Amino acid sequence: MVVITLAPAGPEGGAVTTPPVTRPAARRRPAAKGTRGLGTPQPNKPAHRPVAERRAAVEILLAEGLSDREIARRAGVSPSTVSAVRKAQEVAKIGA
Repeated sequence: MVVITLAPAGPEGGAVTTPPVTRPAARRRPAAKGTRGLGTPQPNKPAHRPVAERRAAVEILLAEGLSDREIARRAGVSPSTVSAVRKAQEVAKIGA
């Protein structure tokens, strides 16, 4: 960012530009796991289920022929997780 001041004029009578003020980035430690960055544990934070358990739940719901969005809602995972499980099943099916 360049700051332009109108007064006082420079040697040629034009505007004087001043270089931007830069400050070093503050060094922040990453928040501890399970905190909000304040160092306190989050209340009512659900424990993560193991990946194998979530994948099994998605596979069962996939077998029912539900949409990715509905499976994600029922299994408590993101739609991208459902899509990844579906793609992994397809890859395994063709033997790639």
